[in-house]
Amino acid sequence: MVCDLLDAAATARAIDEAQPEAVIHSQALSDVDRCELEPDVAQRMNVEATAHVIRALATSAATFVYVSTDYVFDGAKRSPYVEADQPNPLSVYARSKWEGEQAALAYPSGIVVRPSTLFGPVRMNFCDAVVQAAKQGRTIEVFSDQTTSPTYTEDCAEAIEALVRWKAGGPTGGARIVHVANTGACSRLTLAYRILELLGASREVARPVRMADQRRPAPRPPYSALETTELPTVIGRRLRSWDDALQAYLRQPR
Repeated sequence: MVCDLLDAAATARAIDEAQPEAVIHSQALSDVDRCELEPDVAQRMNVEATAHVIRALATSAATFVYVSTDYVFDGAKRSPYVEADQPNPLSVYARSKWEGEQAALAYPSGIVVRPSTLFGPVRMNFCDAVVQAAKQGRTIEVFSDQTTSPTYTEDCAEAIEALVRWKAGGPTGGARIVHVANTGACSRLTLAYRILELLGASREVARPVRMADQRRPAPRPPYSALETTELPTVIGRRLRSWDDALQAYLRQPR
């Protein structure tokens, strides 16, 4: 089923026809710099579309999973963020995702999932960009002053499935926030160096730059590593380390 989430009526019809037990809302305009340059588009894609889905679920008992971002934090803490920490979004993108979070948390069966620096198949991502640069024999600029918690999409998806099953079990307490990220944290540069090491490529492929040097339109948090405090209480475990997950991804045939 294909549906334009910007069309409230079409979204309501699609939800009514599907009668879902769970909705995983991962649609977003995630180009951080485009959001900064086109705030109206970011508002429509990341806030209004989310509101349309939630309103369509108003008479439903379906679980609603909202996939958010570590960028809702400003990085001032300089230690891993837990679910209870107060967001302070720096960019248009981050603010729009935070507004989406608040809408999801107002839904009784809502779950806000915050991942960080996703990598995995199908969609181009930071890991793939480094791999591509290495294979093509060119350099790639990499932030040396941004720390995150790299997250493998397959691990994230498995955790979301477990969260949906948990919610279907009927836990009380209403909506909640759950950080879903592979264990550990590293700078973008450390991640790039590890990718190159696993490929047997030279570190010189990654050229360190500071975020301020690139003068991108959108500000980014210098530190947005996530502590997965809630995840073990819900699914019984944390995710494997980002390094183990990275190795698993790079072993996949391309």
